[in-house]
Amino acid sequence: MEKHTMNRDEFRTFLLLYAANADMQETENEMQYIREIAPCDNFDEIHTLFNGCSDYECLQLILSYRDQFFPTLQDQDSLLQDVSNLLQKDGKYQLLEENAMRMIKKLIHQ
Repeated sequence: MEKHTMNRDEFRTFLLLYAANADMQETENEMQYIREIAPCDNFDEIHTLFNGCSDYECLQLILSYRDQFFPTLQDQDSLLQDVSNLLQKDGKYQLLEENAMRMIKKLIHQ
């Protein structure tokens, strides 16, 4: 993965795409929700970047931007609420999504 510079909305989009893929599928409701709460002009570019990253690269990217864009506990809690809302968009909260939420919470609240 080559170095990519992101702004706050792009990072938020990337993290939400990571969460949406916890159950190995993206629904139209999830994609619409991401576009609504993290509007960025280059959603398709961020989506392509996400699809080109390994899990390790996704985690490294998330860790590298977390403190820059979500430095306070309040910012982090707001982001985690967005992730939780996203994971419930398909009407069911599966075990994979529940585990992903735990992992993302640990990543964000380090």
